[in-house]
Amino acid sequence: MIEERKKKAREVLQTMFEVMEKDIVFMKCRKANMISSRKFYNYYLLYYLGVNHNQMKHHIYGMHHATSIYLKNKLEFELDHYSEIRDNWLTFLFFADHDAWLKQKEIKEVKSKYLI
Repeated sequence: MIEERKKKAREVLQTMFEVMEKDIVFMKCRKANMISSRKFYNYYLLYYLGVNHNQMKHHIYGMHHATSIYLKNKLEFELDHYSEIRDNWLTFLFFADHDAWLKQKEIKEVKSKYLI
């Protein structure tokens, strides 16, 4: 089940960022679109599939746990400050893991209900 979810996530990222699968799972290139795809994949593995930072090296080959922590912090900052990145993340979740997208939508609705 987890392998299927990982494969689906990689397929969505390949389409969104126009990269090949090897660019997502190997730390060989530092082009912006490849880093962005790895950032999304790292965050997805961490929070939606329960992979911890030390085990990330088994899913993204060549990734050190400190790099995983840095990418997580960087994406969280970008999600808070840039609407385009937030929209890309929600689009990724919609296509990669529809159940997770529905949970995000419910959380957003509840937050807006209590903030108004």
